[in-house]
Amino acid sequence: MDTSAALKLMVEERESASTAEYLSAAASRNDRLVASMLLYTELHCAARRRGFPGELVNATLGGINLVDLARSDLMYAAALPGRLRSADAINLASAIRLQADLLVAYDAELLAAAVDAGLNVLSPGERTGP
Repeated sequence: MDTSAALKLMVEERESASTAEYLSAAASRNDRLVASMLLYTELHCAARRRGFPGELVNATLGGINLVDLARSDLMYAAALPGRLRSADAINLASAIRLQADLLVAYDAELLAAAVDAGLNVLSPGERTGP
């Protein structure tokens, strides 16, 4: 899971309900929701910028398995083709290392790079057609 998806659980946006419903259903199926520790940092920083309490972040992170970043994630992220921002490249590299079945995100560049890398992607509630 990318920060763009996790933030939808904290900030009311058009896709927030769909994201929450999808993630609740995934948890009910015993799907393993995983993100790198980068999500912890990004959500806490985003919450402080918006004046949200840390408890909201911790509640959001409660159902997500946070895994440590590996040095190889950082090196692989630096070598990824395209023009991803650093955090997106790191999130993608860690998803690849973890052999994720699916990347849940809303950032268009990250989603395209994930598809190019062979990952399945999903943006719950996102309109895909006209």
